[in-house]
Amino acid sequence: MKRLLALALTSGALMLLPAAVASPAMAATTVPVSMTFTEPLVPAANSGCDLHTSSCGHGQVNPFGQATEKIVFFACGTVPQECDIRTINLAGGTIVLHEFFINGTCPGVCQPNPSAPGGGTFTDTVVSGTGQFQGATGNLSGSVTLGGGVGTKGGGTMIKISGTITLP
Repeated sequence: MKRLLALALTSGALMLLPAAVASPAMAATTVPVSMTFTEPLVPAANSGCDLHTSSCGHGQVNPFGQATEKIVFFACGTVPQECDIRTINLAGGTIVLHEFFINGTCPGVCQPNPSAPGGGTFTDTVVSGTGQFQGATGNLSGSVTLGGGVGTKGGGTMIKISGTITLP
């Protein structure tokens, strides 16, 4: 009888072993990320990016690689008007962020001129994704520096974003 009970307990324990071994592989992974994008105005306009409602660029997302990105201004729907949607396209999928502009600066006289110098800071929340980023969450913050319109040294827009993304 004792042997039968021991055999039953051993069998039950062995049945639970694959679930225990598989659990760590299914755990979420939080990854520190840093992103740098340039959004040169003239090439973006030539590529079909509507400069009145959006901006487009390219850059690097560490540790995920080269990326293209597009931000659509005032696009979050029911979220306050200051919310923009930034979509980042990587080889492994897309990351979609809701971006909230916090404060802006413009030396001298502020004017509605896209090539005027200026900048600001913002916060981002990961709201969706595809591929390896499907189900991802995260919080990031960043800065934008505005310069001339051609995207050469000292021109265009420079975006820097950093924080963490949690992959499911």
